Amino acid sequence: MKRINGIFILLLGMLLISVSLMAQEVATEPVPGMDYNGVFASLVAIVAAVPFVVEVVKGFFPKMNAIVTQILSWVVAVALCMFGWWQHLGFLDGLDWYIALLYGLGSGLAANGIADIGLVQWLIGLFGKKKA
Repeated sequence: MKRINGIFILLLGMLLISVSLMAQEVATEPVPGMDYNGVFASLVAIVAAVPFVVEVVKGFFPKMNAIVTQILSWVVAVALCMFGWWQHLGFLDGLDWYIALLYGLGSGLAANGIADIGLVQWLIGLFGKKKA
């Protein structure tokens, strides 16, 4: 009986705390929309997003072997970079299409652990125009 009374007092206390929190007035400010430029802020952000998207896709196909997973990550990386270039998002804004494609291939390599981000940026810098 003492245990039931203790549980009842605990539940009553949690109810009173939640009611007092719901009764507070909070000054609300408009919530800003999603900043899609932040997702494409740098090559590092795209390299971090590639495994996440690949794992979501792998959830639909659980028996995917390693080669197909690697190819899928390259396709996702190229697709993300080309989408960012097409929509003029983040660092891809103002680049030529082939440079964006190189960033996609490089982010796929970096997401698979084959290349380093610094190496990818250096290689793309060899092909890209120098900005004044």
